[in-house]
Amino acid sequence: MQTSNSKTAKRQSKKKVRTYIRFYRSRGVYEFMIKNSLRLILGLGGLALLLYFGKDYLPDLDYYFELMTVTFRPITILLVFTLSESLLGLIPPDLFILWGKQFKSPYAMVALLAALSYGGGIISYMIGFYIGSIPKIHTWMKARFNRHFDQIQRLGGILIVFAALFPLPFSPVCMAAGTLRFPFKLFLLLGIFRFARFFGYAYVLFKVV
Repeated sequence: MQTSNSKTAKRQSKKKVRTYIRFYRSRGVYEFMIKNSLRLILGLGGLALLLYFGKDYLPDLDYYFELMTVTFRPITILLVFTLSESLLGLIPPDLFILWGKQFKSPYAMVALLAALSYGGGIISYMIGFYIGSIPKIHTWMKARFNRHFDQIQRLGGILIVFAALFPLPFSPVCMAAGTLRFPFKLFLLLGIFRFARFFGYAYVLFKVV
């Protein structure tokens, strides 16, 4: 009897797995994942090669980052970074990761940057949630970020994970998630992948710069 129940349970599990596979395939999830994974690998590889072989021809980044720290207090730079991560991600976070390398505990600074980016994503979500409910602003946001709205409706939480991990516009995706009332607790959980993105990039960039 137990063997029969076990076989039935296995068949049901396999059926559920096949159902999920068909569902995600129909939504274009696998194509999206493969395409963006290849972009990440090629992007990181290209950046690493550029920095490694072209470092003799590139400006002295350490000098400029040290000049930034002398000119502006770290708290000011961190505030600019937080605003950028909260408002459409206007400045590439990789520049701030490289800036963090000059500190005595660079990975502690990376952890702080990751936390601020994660917090910026929450702010973006709240902006979308509250301001996006205003009809005129909702219409503008939907027109401005139509692709993100379409993707999050089609891909759900997978888009948030990929935006957190890969060089996708994290803030606009978070804003679209808020506007579409994506479950907040699940959003907080998926957004934690942002930390993996910062530490992964820091590991690569610190090795080649």
